[in-house]
Amino acid sequence: MVEVGALAARQLEDYDGHQPGMLFAEGCVLDVLQGYELQHAVAKLRFQRGERLIGYKVGCTSSAIQEQLKISHRVRGFLFDTEQYESGVALSRQSFDNLAIEGELAIELSREPRDEDFADHLLPPCISRIFPVIELHNHVMRGQQALAGELIANNAIHAGFISGKGGLTPSRFSETMFDGARLEIFLNNQLLGRCEGQLLLETVCSSLKWLWHELLQSGEQLHAGQIVLTGSVPNLFPVVDECYIRVESVPFGDVSAEVKNSTLRTC
Repeated sequence: MVEVGALAARQLEDYDGHQPGMLFAEGCVLDVLQGYELQHAVAKLRFQRGERLIGYKVGCTSSAIQEQLKISHRVRGFLFDTEQYESGVALSRQSFDNLAIEGELAIELSREPRDEDFADHLLPPCISRIFPVIELHNHVMRGQQALAGELIANNAIHAGFISGKGGLTPSRFSETMFDGARLEIFLNNQLLGRCEGQLLLETVCSSLKWLWHELLQSGEQLHAGQIVLTGSVPNLFPVVDECYIRVESVPFGDVSAEVKNSTLRTC
């Protein structure tokens, strides 16, 4: 029987040292429930040292990402205030372990979701803002085989996110705004991935509904002001050298960041 609580301090120490999940290189194997138990135990330690919960991420939302990570279902993780950055930030690649990025839409909540928010195919009215983000990942899986328990225990390999400028607020929401919507991810001005149209709306709605139900089942709730990263449709892209990353999302705004090979800022 794995004593998950006893692993939390070691898990956090390795994360802080930019070597996340070393337990799994040493033979630790966790199922999905144990992975979430360890994720929560580490989060509790982070709360105790002063970090603040600002929302959640939903991952493995698309078939492309599920195939890439060898995971067959959605996962969730915590967002901390210490790992939110503003567009234009410069980050050190050495502050991550095998840095990879996703471009996606995030939402901010005006209140907790309700059943009626998902009664049709429109944007749920509990959303107060939609904006693009660059999500940062420590793209490492150290076990002998890729297992969901390890991915989840590593906070769904989340390592921070960069918030886009502006974003769409309710006064600009419309039934047709997703018809011509698109999201494009660029690395040094080279297009890496693209998603458009109603698929963006479907991702936002299905991820929020899934997360809300998942949290209710575990005795947790979503609250006004919290941010939800709704997941990427294109692939997870590795960052192997200095670069300029940009995500453009029409009509939701844009977000950019520089990655340097020198120690600029610790995530």
